[in-house]
Amino acid sequence: MSGWAGMRSFRQDRSVLEHRVKKGTTRRMLRFAAPYRRILMIFVPVVVIDALVGAVNPLILRAIIDRGILGHRAGLVIQLAILAAGLALFTAALSLYQRRVSAIIGEGLIYDMRAKVFRHVQRMPLAFFTRTQTGALVSRLNNT
Repeated sequence: MSGWAGMRSFRQDRSVLEHRVKKGTTRRMLRFAAPYRRILMIFVPVVVIDALVGAVNPLILRAIIDRGILGHRAGLVIQLAILAAGLALFTAALSLYQRRVSAIIGEGLIYDMRAKVFRHVQRMPLAFFTRTQTGALVSRLNNT
């Protein structure tokens, strides 16, 4: 099951609602995010600004129709259209920045977690490797 069908199963499976996060999980997650504090302090406001600009755009379009077109004010229509185009360019730039920063954070977190798992596996005794199937171990490392 993949894509939206997989997501739909979460809504149908009520046992998901009863699942509780184990104590200490949040603290462990925050430790992984700690090296990315500075970039997150930039990323979160950028996301908020992008949301605000996205909310302003329909208001500008409403003003174009209500005040400009219906009010027969061509100058206002042009000014608001230029403003809407400028906001579209600004939103595009913010979107590119968000994608870049999101990729940096996401790939960094994945790398950090995989490195931690790999260090853990390296500390395991030799008996662990004789009991564990190599394919299963490599699969778990790749899917971490």
